[in-house]
Amino acid sequence: MFFFELVLIFFFALFLSFLASFFNVVIFRTAKEESFVKGRSKCESCHQQIAWYDNVPLLSFLLLRGKCRHCHKKIARIYFLSELLAFVLGLTFAVAYLQLPSLQLLPIQQLMLYFLFTFVLLFALLADLQYLIVPDFFVALLIILAVLAQLFSGENWLLPILAVLFSSVFFYALYFSASKILHKPALGFGDIKLMIPLAFLLSWPKVILSIFLAFIIGGIFAMLLLLTGKKKIGQALPFAPFLIVAFLITFVFGEAIWQWYFGFLF
Repeated sequence: MFFFELVLIFFFALFLSFLASFFNVVIFRTAKEESFVKGRSKCESCHQQIAWYDNVPLLSFLLLRGKCRHCHKKIARIYFLSELLAFVLGLTFAVAYLQLPSLQLLPIQQLMLYFLFTFVLLFALLADLQYLIVPDFFVALLIILAVLAQLFSGENWLLPILAVLFSSVFFYALYFSASKILHKPALGFGDIKLMIPLAFLLSWPKVILSIFLAFIIGGIFAMLLLLTGKKKIGQALPFAPFLIVAFLITFVFGEAIWQWYFGFLF
C-alpha cells in the first residue's frame, strides 16, 4: 500500500509539471496574441519547431542543459523553474494530505478544487509579472473551479453572487473614474475579470477585506519601488499579484482577521 501511494504521489506531481508546461505556453502565446490551441512550440531565438522529446517537462531542460538543440541559445529559466515548482507543490500537497488528519476533514474533491484553484492563480500571477496580462483562459478555469467548489460546499449561493456584484461594480467604477481623472486606466480589465472567481470563492463580506488588503499591500509595495528608484510615477505595475496575495490571506485567515478587527472595535 505504501509503494502504491508513492507511485500515485509521483504521477500526481508529474501531471502538475505537464500542466505547468501547458500553462507556460498559454501565457507566452497569449502575450504574443497567438493561439495556444494549435501550432507547435518554437524556439524564441531561432524559431525552429521544438520536437516532442525536447518538450518533456523538467527532463528535456536538464538533458539539453537549458539550451536550444538547434541554435544553442539559452532557454528561459522560468519554464524549468515553474515546472519544478509545480512538481514540488504536487508532492507537498499529496504528502500533507496523507500525513495531516486536519486536511482530511474536508472532502477530497473540495480540497483538490481549492488546490487547483491556487495552482492556476500561481500562473495568473506569473503571467501578470512577466507580461502585464491575465489570460482569459485562466479566468475561465478559475470560474469553473470556484463554481464546482461552491457546489461541493453545499452553501448558499446568494452571498458569493453578492460578492461578485460588489467587486465588479467597485472595480468598474474605479476603472472608469480613474480613466476620466488620470486620462489613463488605473488597472487592467484582466484584474477586473480575475476578481470574479476570487470574489465568488471568498463570498460576502470577506471580499471587502480582500480588496482592502490588496490596495494596502499594493500601495506599500509601490512606495518601496518608488523610494528605491526601481519604478517611476506613471509606470505600469502588475496588480494581479496583490489581488492574489490578498485573496490567499483572506481565504486562510479571513475569519481570524474579522474577529480581531471587531474585537478591537468593540
